Amino acid sequence: MAIDLRETNIDPSRPEYRKMLGNLQSNILKPHGRKESDHLVVRFRAPPEAICAWIREFARREVTSARKQLDETGTYHDHGTRGGLVAGFSLSANGYHALGLPPEDFGRAGQSFRNGMKLRALALIARNRDPPSAEWEAPYQGDIHALVSLSHDSAEELAAKTREVSQGLAQVAEILTIERGTVLRNARGDPIEHFGYVDSRSQPLFLQADLDAEKEAGVDAWDPSAPLGLVLVDDPFTSEEDAFGSFLVFRKLQQDVANFNAGVKDLATRLAADEALTGALVVGRFKDGSPVTLRPWDGLGPVNNFEYLAHDRVGNRCPFHGHIRKANQRGANPFLNPEEERGHRIVRRGIPYGVRPAPSGGSSTGPSPAAEVGLLFQAFQSDIARQFEFIQRTWVDNPNFPELLLVPGLNTGDDALIGQHPRAAQKWPRTWGRSGRFLDRLRFNFGDYVRLRGGEYFFAPSFSFLKSL
Repeated sequence: MAIDLRETNIDPSRPEYRKMLGNLQSNILKPHGRKESDHLVVRFRAPPEAICAWIREFARREVTSARKQLDETGTYHDHGTRGGLVAGFSLSANGYHALGLPPEDFGRAGQSFRNGMKLRALALIARNRDPPSAEWEAPYQGDIHALVSLSHDSAEELAAKTREVSQGLAQVAEILTIERGTVLRNARGDPIEHFGYVDSRSQPLFLQADLDAEKEAGVDAWDPSAPLGLVLVDDPFTSEEDAFGSFLVFRKLQQDVANFNAGVKDLATRLAADEALTGALVVGRFKDGSPVTLRPWDGLGPVNNFEYLAHDRVGNRCPFHGHIRKANQRGANPFLNPEEERGHRIVRRGIPYGVRPAPSGGSSTGPSPAAEVGLLFQAFQSDIARQFEFIQRTWVDNPNFPELLLVPGLNTGDDALIGQHPRAAQKWPRTWGRSGRFLDRLRFNFGDYVRLRGGEYFFAPSFSFLKSL
């Protein structure tokens, strides 16, 4: 029986899912949880036959299936035994061309994939405001064919595996760059990014155990579940049943920590507000993950049980331009019904890059001003145009959303955290919870502290495809 992509709340132990999970790569339905990751950005330079032979062997020996990942997760929970290497492999549209395979076979959902990330196309409301590729880091300016991802809890074992894989790849490809990512955690053990805020808290969930855990945590105001079709698509290059893949957006995002912190301090002074609250207005959560829409101070932790219509309809607590509100309106979108709104979600699997040294006192205050740090943003989805590009262009980089049709001219402003080259000042509530919708708000242009340094669109194919090349 073929898998129905409208399904959610999946129990992986059931036999009807075994083939699908064995054919699917890891890290898509659930994060792999490894601390260290190397991402090899690759350009092929051999005949298709040689490239295909290398991919077949790499898939057979190294690439991790979703089935294996979930089995290792269960073993860890039951016995505390950690898994080893997790490996993934993805191809760009140019990579499929290099193999002699037409990316047109991906159909309508693959249009943005075929165009590639470098295309500065116009969208319905907001254009792509990525910087031109000529301004990207050199390894990303030309054609990119593949992304090889290697992850492990041991930095030493990961380095050894990366050397081994690189030596094999040298026979068929040029490695343009290797991006090293390392998970950062706060004192509670929650993952954070370099600005210091809890990251990846609110994710679409597909598996029964993950959804049960949210229910046990008291989450009932927000439904984190998602159908398999949000992230999976049929692999067009195999006829085998239940062989799915997923489109992957990979972006290297540099974070300007020193100027971000200075910007928060400046905005806090103008608002006569606490810096912790001011930063929460920017992000939508305090550094510990507490949602600013629920209460104006730290303490709750990274809870996920809130939505804006009930708690903050007019943006007096979490501004409309606060990052987590811009990127996910939680049922408050004025132009879409809830099902359509939820269909734009993406499955984020990013990891920070760059060294975050501890000061001599022993507690972490973040990277030194001279260190380049940022996020290796990764997101899986079934349609890049409907999901990542829609969020980025129509919501995040659109100063008129969500005010465009409500009160023309009274713009919201760009996403204060990841908006690119903000064009208009955002409107900040002067008093948490009591500022009115437009009046008595401070106009202040906050942002441009996250810069795209390069990236590409990929597809993570099924094992059926990888092993039959």
